Amino acid sequence: MPRSGAGQIVLIGAPNCGKSSIVAGLTNAKVHVADFPFATGAPVPGMVPFEDIQIELVDMPPITADYSAPGQVGTYRNCDLIAIVIDLSADVQEQLQICLDYLESRSLLVDNETPAYDSQGNVLGKKAFCICTKSDIAKSGALENLKKLCKYPFEFFEVSAVTDDGLEGLSEKLFKQLGIIRIYSKPPGKPADMTDPFTLPVGSTVMDLATAVHRQLAEKLKFARIWGTGVYDGQNTQRNHVLNDKDVIELHFS
Repeated sequence: MPRSGAGQIVLIGAPNCGKSSIVAGLTNAKVHVADFPFATGAPVPGMVPFEDIQIELVDMPPITADYSAPGQVGTYRNCDLIAIVIDLSADVQEQLQICLDYLESRSLLVDNETPAYDSQGNVLGKKAFCICTKSDIAKSGALENLKKLCKYPFEFFEVSAVTDDGLEGLSEKLFKQLGIIRIYSKPPGKPADMTDPFTLPVGSTVMDLATAVHRQLAEKLKFARIWGTGVYDGQNTQRNHVLNDKDVIELHFS
């Protein structure tokens, strides 16, 4: 599944866990929401709007203890983030175990044995979090029980596609889970472009932005001016200055 937008988040879950309902509630994607299992037979991407960016959310065929769609692992291996979807009205332990067994057996989760990157910088494990669906009909204490059962320090977000509870703020939570910032470029002597930000990982520097703008020109970066967090407007800044979300940067090349 080609990546698009500011980041790609791919869903994983057991049959009828509510994956398609999440994508339908947050995007304009034409997903097949049904009460019977395996209604989703192929990856279905949709774009989640958050302020001035779009986040790609991908619905996937369900998995069971014995089955996953051919080639499905490749989509998880190439995404930015994995969202484990758990139906709070069903057996949360069984669903969690199915998802973790699948991800762990393929070294898809960041843990003590599988780091995010190897010594050559190749991506290995992925960060993950949980979206807990059907909160309107959840069994009492289901979410608390799920958190106790999970050995990973995941974030858990409770939603209901029927009542829309939790869906309104979910796009912002997806943005924060991606660990990215938005940077606006300002050509010297001209207004900043506030409509199409660059998206970079949290912790990125001025030099990282210059490389994203133009890899070959980056080495000719002379200095930069910045408007944003912790600085005065138009302050000159160095290549190693760490950027913050919504900073405006004016790059000057030699």
